[in-house]
Amino acid sequence: MLVFITGLGTLMASIVLRTSSPHNINSLYGYRTKRSKKNQKLWDFAQKYSAKLLSIVGILNILIGIGLMFVTYSKEYYLFFELGWGVLSFLLVFVLTKRKLIQIERS
Repeated sequence: MLVFITGLGTLMASIVLRTSSPHNINSLYGYRTKRSKKNQKLWDFAQKYSAKLLSIVGILNILIGIGLMFVTYSKEYYLFFELGWGVLSFLLVFVLTKRKLIQIERS
């Protein structure tokens, strides 16, 4: 159930980032890292790319969450699996966006 809920939250965050993406570099909201705040080109790309990845991860987590709803679990490790998956899915977004920003920065 946790994977499904995080999938919904991730999808909502993606929609918010796509519709009201910050146009100028700021420290309030958006995809904010040192690298993405270096210049406007990197900032704009990071907002669009991370929103796209968030929507993919959100949809994937919703589908996995729906699938896990039909699985009965009796082990206490199940919660750790769901928490771990949620963390890994967000980590994947940050790692892929960072790699893409490095590529753009070098070119």
